[in-house]
Amino acid sequence: MTDKKKLLRYFAYTIEIVVIYLLNETPGLIPPVFGARPVLLLPVAVSIAVFESESAAMGFGLFCGVLLDFGMSGGAALGFHTLLLSVLCYCAGLMAVHLLRANLLTDLLLSAAVIVLILLLQWLFYYVFSGYEYPGFALISHFLPRIVYTLLPVPLIYAFNRAFALNIRESAG
Repeated sequence: MTDKKKLLRYFAYTIEIVVIYLLNETPGLIPPVFGARPVLLLPVAVSIAVFESESAAMGFGLFCGVLLDFGMSGGAALGFHTLLLSVLCYCAGLMAVHLLRANLLTDLLLSAAVIVLILLLQWLFYYVFSGYEYPGFALISHFLPRIVYTLLPVPLIYAFNRAFALNIRESAG
């Protein structure tokens, strides 16, 4: 019975990821703020990682990373987000299982760490190391608003995944 519930949860997470990806990639649907659009798959992956085992968290991080690699414009190297997000979600899932409680503060802190790390590495590799003429301007005018804009829906995403994970687990009993 628990395998059916686990498969149902994983299927629902997959549908959630695909829907969020489509919403995020639809031009004009999410308005840009200061020219920046959020990367909603980052907090979704972390939120799922908080409620699942570390191997499942890594799998969903891998799936979100592949979608980000295919969807992000700007010449992103294939595998950049996949590798980073799968490793970071594995670590988040490991911490959530063994060290931390699954609550909003934990999800907010883990999401902030993942979002800041991935977007700053993106800036570092694609602007600083590539020899962009004004990397500081790109950081302040594009990446910092993107970090803040991506962090804003974290409580909503957490609440959705928490309600979903608890409802399926309770209905299993």
